[in-house]
Amino acid sequence: MQPFVRQHVRQVQQRLQEPRSTILAITGPRQVGKTTIVRQALDGAQAPVVYRTADGILADAPGWIGGAWLEARSLAQQAQGTAVLVLDEIQKVPLWSDQVKRYWDEDTWHNRDIRVIILGSSVVLLNHGLRESLAGRFERIHVMPWSFSEMHDAFGWDLETYAIYGGYPGSAPFQHDHARWLAYMRDSIIEPVVLKDMLQRQRIDKPFLLRDTLKVGARTSGREISYTKMIGELPDAGNTSTLVHYLQMFEEAGLLCALSKYTRAVMKRRSSPKMQVFTNAIATACGAPWHYEMSPADRGRCFESLVGGHLRSAVQGTLFTLSWWRDGNDEVDYVLHSPTKTVAIEVSTSPSHHQRGLAAFVNRFPDATTILVGEGGIPFDVFLGMNAKDL
Repeated sequence: MQPFVRQHVRQVQQRLQEPRSTILAITGPRQVGKTTIVRQALDGAQAPVVYRTADGILADAPGWIGGAWLEARSLAQQAQGTAVLVLDEIQKVPLWSDQVKRYWDEDTWHNRDIRVIILGSSVVLLNHGLRESLAGRFERIHVMPWSFSEMHDAFGWDLETYAIYGGYPGSAPFQHDHARWLAYMRDSIIEPVVLKDMLQRQRIDKPFLLRDTLKVGARTSGREISYTKMIGELPDAGNTSTLVHYLQMFEEAGLLCALSKYTRAVMKRRSSPKMQVFTNAIATACGAPWHYEMSPADRGRCFESLVGGHLRSAVQGTLFTLSWWRDGNDEVDYVLHSPTKTVAIEVSTSPSHHQRGLAAFVNRFPDATTILVGEGGIPFDVFLGMNAKDL
């Protein structure tokens, strides 16, 4: 069986064919296949490749990055041309960004053609290093959870399965064993983010509150919930500032975000957010009542979250923003906005679903485009094959 190839592979190959200009940073949530993408992109590469991973005891050895870099320089000199250096799990190396900056700038000064790719399992720690020392020296390729079409093509998943179990390829073998699937999600994705990435990034006095915030937010994905209500559901939660900070960290990790209410006002007060997972796997793993025999109401929330997760992943790294809108009793599930375009999106799982919110939105913002997804509109499988630019 041939391995599945994501579109990011071609993107990495194209960047390596261009003249040397920036470090290539492959970033994204855990367990979405970043290392596999790099390996597939470099399969059959003409230039010599040095691949090193900081997974293991050697990561703490002095000069680990320098040794790999000098090997790449030597191979480039022997080839009288280019070499590619891949540094995987680089966030595990202390002060890695300062070292990368030093060697990259040396190569730039001496006109050495060393192409550098950095990646790691912790997007939180990786982002910190990129912002800290490498501003202006890197280009980011965002790798998000797998789309419905990818999971369908790679594993034969249908729409209902994807709506429940989401876009993590490593979980596919456990689809028919819910207990094993939950264990995979806990041990490979949720706990490493909470106990490793975030606690290593900064001191957090209440790690249990961090985990509970994720659970409460993920279970309510696709729904508006006030920060005050969240505090009421979280023992010893403290104040709203703590929750906002935790949610920002989960957004950076690619798990959960708080969508703001759409407005064109320059100044706005903080309104109740709409919780949104990046893929429904996170919500299901955190206790959302989504399964094959779910009630019509739960199915409606499940598919609304499914559309929102697709949109949130699609806008990552683009000029688009995702929000939602409500005015009194009129509501629109999602609003996709760019500097030149506004699209109001409503999700329907019932023939009787009303579209009053879309009409009210267009009345308020006449230049907006509206889209109905699901029953009576664009079929879910078709919509989930679109990206933000398509819309």
